[in-house]
Amino acid sequence: MKYLLYLLLALILTWVGGLAYFIYDLSQVEMPPHDKTDGIVVLTGGKNRLQEAVSLLEKGMANKLFISGVNAKVTEQELQAVLGIPKELSDCCIESGTMAKDTVGNAQEISLWVARSHMSSIRVVTSLEHMPRVMVEMRRLMPNIVMIAHPVGQWRPENIRFLSLAREYSKYLISVMRARISKV
Repeated sequence: MKYLLYLLLALILTWVGGLAYFIYDLSQVEMPPHDKTDGIVVLTGGKNRLQEAVSLLEKGMANKLFISGVNAKVTEQELQAVLGIPKELSDCCIESGTMAKDTVGNAQEISLWVARSHMSSIRVVTSLEHMPRVMVEMRRLMPNIVMIAHPVGQWRPENIRFLSLAREYSKYLISVMRARISKV
């Protein structure tokens, strides 16, 4: 019984130490390079992600934008209106996917678009705390694609939401395990 208690304590301390490093690592993220990529991909769900992705497209950081995880009930016209996207830009350069319901689904949906579009490099737009898990899932499915992480939002200690970061860290660990197992 004592052995199990020590084992549980060791696991908890390891998890807490990993979480501390995860938070520290997020605080050290630098702005992404301004290299142009074949495409920009953005995962829906967070504040300012879509606006940032459209802005990158308008600045010429890529020629195509893929929005993953769009609610199937949202029409292209509604998306254009909400984001203030000119119809010409939307028609030529923006595609959206409605299959993804979670991060794993986003990675699958994006990998299909990247393959169909014959891309060799993408800029990935999502929130700062979500980025590590997204990159693990994407690299698992697209190991030969060059990916530039473009996190939205800046690290501010006063904005730390401990429970949210703890949840994201736990999901990140699951993604890392999934990636390791799929290599075997």
